[in-house]
Amino acid sequence: MFNEKINILLVDDRPENLLALEAIIEREEYNLIKAYSGEEALRYLLKYEFALILLDVQMPGMDGFSTAKIIKTREKTKNIPILFVTANHIDSKHIFMGYSVGAIDYILKPFDPMILKSKVERFVEIYTLRHKLQMQSNDLEEKNKVIEYMAYHDGLTDLPNKRMFNDELSRKVIKAKNSNETLGLMYLDLDRFKNINDSLGHLIGDKLLQLVAKRLSNEMRMDDFVARVGGDEFIILLPNSDREVCLEIAANILNAFKQPFFMDSYEFHLTTCIGLAIFPFDGEDSTVLMKNADAALRRAKEQGKNNFFVYHSGMNIQTYRTFLMQQELRNAINLGQFSLVYQPKIQLPSEQVMSAEALLRWNHPTWGPISPDEFIPIAEESDLIFEIDEWVLENVCKQINLWRNAGFPQMRIAINYSAHHFLKRNVVNQIKKILQQFEVNPNQIEIEITESAILKNEDIVKQAIQQLKELNLHISLDDYGTGYSSINYLRDFPLDTVKIDKSYIQELTNPQKNSHIIVESMISLLKKLNIHVVAEGVETEAQLSILKDFQCEEVQGYIYSRPLALVEFEQYIRNVKKREITEITSSTKHITENVINLNSKDEIGINRELLSDAISEIKKEYSLSTREVDVFSLIVDGLSNKEISEKLFISEHTVKNHITNILSKLQVSDRMQAIALVYEACINKSNA
Repeated sequence: MFNEKINILLVDDRPENLLALEAIIEREEYNLIKAYSGEEALRYLLKYEFALILLDVQMPGMDGFSTAKIIKTREKTKNIPILFVTANHIDSKHIFMGYSVGAIDYILKPFDPMILKSKVERFVEIYTLRHKLQMQSNDLEEKNKVIEYMAYHDGLTDLPNKRMFNDELSRKVIKAKNSNETLGLMYLDLDRFKNINDSLGHLIGDKLLQLVAKRLSNEMRMDDFVARVGGDEFIILLPNSDREVCLEIAANILNAFKQPFFMDSYEFHLTTCIGLAIFPFDGEDSTVLMKNADAALRRAKEQGKNNFFVYHSGMNIQTYRTFLMQQELRNAINLGQFSLVYQPKIQLPSEQVMSAEALLRWNHPTWGPISPDEFIPIAEESDLIFEIDEWVLENVCKQINLWRNAGFPQMRIAINYSAHHFLKRNVVNQIKKILQQFEVNPNQIEIEITESAILKNEDIVKQAIQQLKELNLHISLDDYGTGYSSINYLRDFPLDTVKIDKSYIQELTNPQKNSHIIVESMISLLKKLNIHVVAEGVETEAQLSILKDFQCEEVQGYIYSRPLALVEFEQYIRNVKKREITEITSSTKHITENVINLNSKDEIGINRELLSDAISEIKKEYSLSTREVDVFSLIVDGLSNKEISEKLFISEHTVKNHITNILSKLQVSDRMQAIALVYEACINKSNA
């Protein structure tokens, strides 16, 4: 801009005046354009940009005032300063008129050359400064655009990044709410991608991520949104997409990954896992929706590579039950549905009870007793476990106080604490606060931690355990032998007790498993390390006899007692004190808890025979054909369209037609609602 000359417009009807003006103000950097009338001046103003206009007032035809008025009404020229040149005998009325139509200043004839030159230079300086500022502003705006783009896009793949995704997710959730639409969220993680980085280097890995980003983008529809949120993780938003559409897109993505990725001399065969959550069914805000998609991704990875998983109700009836259970769990504490049972630990060889384990039970008003194996993982996944574990500790402390006031024999009560707790920095302070609140001696509380809690977070868990030991709490390592069974745990962690998992105990009498050798070695090692040993799941006299021969210090299992309700437990302890343990033992051997148990091939909580009866009932009520029942049963089992096609030897197109007919007959809009009908039928039959 500033390499070009600065345009100045000189307007006067007399050539001699224009020559005089030109002679006075002429400079190399100026481009002086002369107009002999107001009309000609206006034409030049359409063609050029001017820093200043020197305008004669008294001209024939269109005078200076009329010309100035038009200049000031045009958007392009309204800000150009106008310097009126006029005779010195002009009256004040005309001067006022000049200012009113937009004049910046007057210069009177005959004018002083120095004054005229100085005024022109000042106006040019202002013009130059204004344009420099404008250029700087434009440059800054361009840089801001670049910075903003970089702030909201991934530098490697050029996809939107996590920040932009979070903003977009919030906007799309609000839009979906206002429009009463569904919104699909897919969370993708590449399988074993770390191996590529480790073996071939990050440069190859980065190039491969770029190819993955392009392939994902090619699979998207016009309004879909795909972002890279870190490492080898991608997220896709699918606006106005119901469950069937989202499942189809997920299948398309997995199918697209079947084609290899070519780069230089390499050929890569990648797979990915996808977690899918649907608004509003799987969460009514962005935080919950994202969390549930992440949970679905973890489930997909647990089931194997190259897989996708819907958070709850689109895949099978068990995941629908899981969804309902999560909602019910939120109110279980307030509604008084939780209770504690106590299973005594028996010291050997005295058969005295010095401690017991408090176990949580959920008595649902509709479903009846629910196994902890079913609801505890759900509580951990939804973070309800923190509130539940605090409830358990508080109620154990209350009960210890009640026993103390009633003169009941003092004993230590063990509590299972979820691995999730040890990732929170305030877990120790929370436990300490509860113990102080109920004035319970820390020696009476035992915290049981599973091997899995330690496995991925050794440093954090070790620090927390050390702090718990400083409170004089008793620390136990539960289910020892089910994980990596690292001897380092025994050496590095301040453990008081190790509980040998029941899977080893129940195989003690099986010579082919060599469990008796392993258990004997464990007990011997633990005793030498001065760590107390408890054998879990002891059910038979033969198992007990072997454990006594191994000099096991304490056992827990149905051979002595199942977990007992409070009144039964108190009576059990009284009888032990009276040496009447034989009667209690005989009445409790081989008693199973009042929980609906299934065959090993069945899902937890839903009996297959009950499920089959429910589907048959729906077939009659809604007039489903035999083939439609076949398809519907596989939908309930969680099979995708492709899997149904392969199972029934029909095309995917035919499967889609069957599903459309089924949903129409059932008068529902998607798989979730169809599965809900089956689940309700199961509940009604179980209560009948």
